[in-house]
Amino acid sequence: MTDSTETTTVETTTVETTTVETPTIEEQFREICEELTGMSSNARTLQTRVKDLHRSYKQACKPKKVKKHTVMHDPMNISSELLKYLGKDAGTKLSKSEAMKLVSTSVREGGLQNVENMRQFTPNKKLGKVLNMTPIKTITFVELNKYLSHHFSPVESSV
Repeated sequence: MTDSTETTTVETTTVETTTVETPTIEEQFREICEELTGMSSNARTLQTRVKDLHRSYKQACKPKKVKKHTVMHDPMNISSELLKYLGKDAGTKLSKSEAMKLVSTSVREGGLQNVENMRQFTPNKKLGKVLNMTPIKTITFVELNKYLSHHFSPVESSV
């Protein structure tokens, strides 16, 4: 019998194993919460933008209001007596609102207002004559239009 020696070669291969660390449950929960928070803030931002756009759209779709033209804005013929009181030249045409403002200004500058109630005033003799007040009494600025109305006449339009 012969002795024979067998040699076997064994190849060794090393396999590198990469270990993937799986995040813990707490870390996964924290990540999800952060994502939800980000989504929530994005949703709020989008809601705000949609509301703003909706308001802009509603405003753009509204019909434009047309201001009514009233007699208060038209120039009118004014009596010479009132023009003299206002210090204007004869033939000057003013709107009712302009004339009212001028009379109100002269009342304030003349110190005719009631100290306790600044909405009221007592006309002096000169203004009382313009207002046709026989017994001069205390009136309000709102009532002034009633006393001045006889001084205005419409301008004749040439058509």
